[in-house]
This record gives sequence, C-alpha cells and structure tokens, in this order.
Amino acid sequence: MTSSPPTRPLPARVAPLPGESLISLVRRTSRAMGYESPRRLLALLANEGQLPPHLNELVPGLVLDHLAALLRQSTEVLSSLAVHCYAPALVLVPKNKHKPPICDSKTTLRYFTSSGPICPLCLEQDAIPHERLLWSFRPLSVCTKHGCLLAGRCPKCARPLRWDRQDVSRCACGGLLHDANRVSVSSYGVDFAKRYHEMLLGEFIPLSEMSPAACFWWAGQLAAAAAKTPAWLADVATRLDLKASANVDTTAWLAAVEILVDWPRRFEDFLDEFQRIDKHKTTSTGVGRRFGTLLRQAARLDDMGYAAPGEVLRRYLLERYDGGHLSSKVCLFAKPKDRATLDRQSCIPQTKAAEILGLRHGAIAPLIERGILTGRLHPAGANGRSVGLVLKQSVNALQSDLKTALDVKTAASRLGIGHHAVLELIHRGVLPRVLRTAKGWQIPRGSLAELESVCRQLPPGEFSAPGWLSFRQATRQFGPAGLTIGGLVEFITTGEVSARMADPSRYLNGIVVSQDDLASLAPTVRNRRSQVNGYPLHQLARVLFPDRPVKSTVLNKWIARGYLKARKVGRARIVSPEEVERFRSEYCLADEACRLLGVSRSTLSRWEVEGRIRPVYGKRVTPGAGFSMYRRGDLTHLSRRRSPRRGK
Repeated sequence: MTSSPPTRPLPARVAPLPGESLISLVRRTSRAMGYESPRRLLALLANEGQLPPHLNELVPGLVLDHLAALLRQSTEVLSSLAVHCYAPALVLVPKNKHKPPICDSKTTLRYFTSSGPICPLCLEQDAIPHERLLWSFRPLSVCTKHGCLLAGRCPKCARPLRWDRQDVSRCACGGLLHDANRVSVSSYGVDFAKRYHEMLLGEFIPLSEMSPAACFWWAGQLAAAAAKTPAWLADVATRLDLKASANVDTTAWLAAVEILVDWPRRFEDFLDEFQRIDKHKTTSTGVGRRFGTLLRQAARLDDMGYAAPGEVLRRYLLERYDGGHLSSKVCLFAKPKDRATLDRQSCIPQTKAAEILGLRHGAIAPLIERGILTGRLHPAGANGRSVGLVLKQSVNALQSDLKTALDVKTAASRLGIGHHAVLELIHRGVLPRVLRTAKGWQIPRGSLAELESVCRQLPPGEFSAPGWLSFRQATRQFGPAGLTIGGLVEFITTGEVSARMADPSRYLNGIVVSQDDLASLAPTVRNRRSQVNGYPLHQLARVLFPDRPVKSTVLNKWIARGYLKARKVGRARIVSPEEVERFRSEYCLADEACRLLGVSRSTLSRWEVEGRIRPVYGKRVTPGAGFSMYRRGDLTHLSRRRSPRRGK
C-alpha cells in the first residue's frame, strides 16, 4: 500500500540554478526552512520509500514524486538535477540498442563519487553559492571555468566533505571551504577536462563509430591501466603541472582522455610502457602478462559492436608484440575473421621456425644471437627457457640457403682441405650462416663463395719464393705455437697475414703466406690458444713463474697435493687461465717472499729452521726440491706479527 503525496508543500520555495545538483537544491531549501541539516527535510520522505546512498542518485518513482511536491517542482526538473540525466551518455549498451533512462548502480559507482568535491573559486564568486552536479563526476576533477583542481577535503579539519552539511560553503566543523588550497592546472589539462564535458553532451566522440557511453567505459579501463603504470602517470602529471598536488585517480582519468584525443598513436605508446610493468600473475610471459585485462575489455566492446579499440590492439599485437606467439586462444583473435589476420604476421614463434628449418627448438635462440636469424627473445622462467618471435622473412631466406647447402665433405673437396679443417673454419666463424641439422653440418653456397672470392682476389705468387711458406710448411713451422689451417685462413681473411696465390687449381692449399708475418703473430697465437684452451703442463712450467721456470714433474706434484687444479683432456693435463691467476695470487717463490717481508734470503732460511715460517714446497718439507714456495697468507700473517716489534 502506498501513501499519497503530501498536500502541503514546504513554505520555502527555492528555484534550481543552472547545473545545480539535487542535494544542493535540497540543502538550500533546508537552510531556507531553518532546519539544522538536510536530513530533517529528507526525514519527511522516510515513509515513502528507501532513499539511495546519495540523494543525487534518486531514481524516478514515489519518493521523487513526494520530493517534487515538497519542493514545488516538477519531477522532470528534479530528474534533471540527478545523475540519471547523463544516463544516455554513460550506460553502456550494445550498439543500436535502446538506451536506458536511468543509471544502474555499477555505472553510478564507476563515474560518480560519494563525497562532494567543490571548486573554491566558484563558491567564492557565486551570488548564491551552490553545488554543481558535475563536481561529483569522477572523470571531471577539474573546474573548467577556473582551471583548478576540485577540493574534496575541508581546509580546517582535512576530512572529506559530507554531502549532508547544511551550508555548501562551510564544513560541519565550521571551516570555510572557499579557503581550500587552489591548485591550478595548465591550459593543456583544462582542455582535456573539457573533452569529458563535451563527451557528456555528445559534442565530442573521440573514437569513430562508438557511442559516448562506450568511449567513457573504455576511458575508465584506460584510467585503471594508467594508474598501474607509474612512469606514464609521472610523465602526464609533469605536463599538466600536477606532480605534487593531484591524486592518482585524477591523473589517471586525464591520462585516459589524452590517449583518446590522440588516438591511436598515444595508445600504442602507452602499450609500449604498460606491457613492461610487472603484473600480478606468476607467469613470466604471455599476452595476459603483458597487457592485463585490456584485451578482454576490448573484446567485450567488439561483441557489443564497438570495434575501434579491438582493431588497434590487433594491429599492435601483429606488428609490435614480441613477447610470444599469437593464436586463436587470444580473445581478440577468437572469431574466424580475426583469426585469418594471424596469417599476416611478419613474425613466427621459435617452434614454428624450428619446424620449417628442420632444427631442434633450442637451436633458434643461438641463430638469433649469431645474427643468422632476425628476431627478439625474452627469458621465460628460471630454467633457461626463452620465448619470442622470429622474422618470417629471415626464416624463409635461411630455408632457401639450406636447400642448396653443401655438406662438410663436399665443402672440403671444393676448398682443397680436409674435413677437420672445414669444421674448424665453421667453429671460428670463417664460414658464416652454417647450421647443424639432423643431416649434419649444412654450409650455404654463399658462405663458400665469399671465401673463394677472397682467394681469387689474392695477387699471384710462387711456392719457391724466399720468405713465403705454403700451408703445410706454415703449420709445421708454427704449429707448436698453436697455428692451424683454420687460424691461417682467418688471418688471411682479416688481412693480418700477407698471402699470394701460387696455384689456383689447389684452392686453399695453393696459397703461400708471409713467413715474417707469421713469426710476428706467433706469440699472439700462443697466448690466444692458452687463454681459450688453457695451458698444457710443459708450457705452463715455462710461464707460471716467468723469472723461474720449473719442471713439469713439479707441477704434477703440486696437482697431486691440491695446490694446483687441472683437467684431463685425453692423456694431457690442462690448467685453465683462471686457475693460473688463482695460483699466482695464493703462492710465491722465495725471492718475492723476501721482498714482501723485507728480509734477506739467509734470514728467510733461518726463519725456516726456527719454524717461524714453513714453505708449502721446499728442501725442508719436500724431498728432492730445488727451490722453496710459500703461501702468501702465511707471509701476511708473519708480517703483521713483526710490525709491533718494529715500532718498539
């Protein structure tokens, strides 16, 4: 059973002002009646139905009818003062569907704040101070008339402004609201704020073929994404002079409308930044990891008939996304017409590239690192896996090379050298773009052609010319230093060794090289081999202590006692360069020990007899030793013990 409207309206009659909110009209009427609070007036409606959390959300019905009778206004006038007057521009419905006359609760919570922010300058300059309905509109947190931020807290008590205060210009604590801090916004920011107002009125549609409600809904998703991107927000706040004053919500909404105004370029720039921000998911890769919920939200608009966001996102993913493979599992490509666009991708995943080339999956990443394939890789987890895309054009080019590629045996025959030398040329990179497939090493004809071209361009020479050596003579003479056929060919291609062509029919073996150039490069070759491969014991015995060569048998004793570490390669023992440096930093001979302690050789010998210091290798501890070796730590400890005596 419903009650009838009150027959006696309130004596005070207050006319609505342009842009005024419903609660502001009730507040001014309550004050004219002399009530202590607007709640006293609203109590007259308690028996007519339940009031909404905020009076500005009051929907047409019995309560609104009774309120209209109390205020002597028509229900149409009061409805124009509530948030539902913006329902056609805010409620998201499918395209070409009837727009609802009121805002649902989700729309109200999304776009309107429950507090009552105000513009201090407007309240100060108003002949009749009143609250605007647009002040509660969340995206529009800037007064477009005065170019300042709206204030949401009392300047005296710093509490949020209550909607049920009696005076719009005064907080419940008595603080004057027009004394609030007035934070100005640049003209750049005011222009963007005006865009929101124009969208509400239907005067500005930033995205073609989209309704204002769809634009506002998409702006809300962009604002939520921008709020999670601190670097982007900081850049927007700097341009709008908001860095130290605005909250995140205000800056995020302005960042969203900036993206819409400069669509799609600004949106693509934002995606570049947004996909680098860590998301909440535990996976390290994937489209969802990069773009959060933006893809699903764009797909939802697609289903409702608004294609602009989805089209830009699809184009971005196809052209610029390199974090993984795109498939019909991605919601934006679920429909058949969108799935067909995947065939236009310029890049393909590693697995597809490996399948085309007939390689194992793990071989693609090294090919990208070597520059044979063009692509971008990203680590995926902590187990050494990677994810990324490979340029389809580079895969097709390599596939074409492999169709006419040669095996090692054929390449060795064409170059006139053994197959082991060909393998060395491959490992040294002299033969580029070489792949190891299930059929063995595949050498593109172009790689051989480059090396053959270098040989053809050599000036003529003779085998018997003085100062010139054939390949066989060069490797025999400088082989102990580490010179091989592969190294010799590399020196020729880089121009470090002068070469002549004595017999073109013998290909590489028909080349003669300068003996003087090889002699000058021999130390470099020896050091390079040792640094890469380590030191054999017979070589390390000569260079471990440059001023005191030792015997390889001594090194074997040190290896047996654990002073020196070596690895076995076949029947030989090899010591790595890192181990040599560690050994030198831990041990020294007698001459250096005397220098570090500042004593003579005889004094050091006497200290050995007295037991003040003990060598790790020497006459008194090792049978047959011809010299002494000390641990540097023992010398440092002895030197510290002697320091107080020196002071005395």
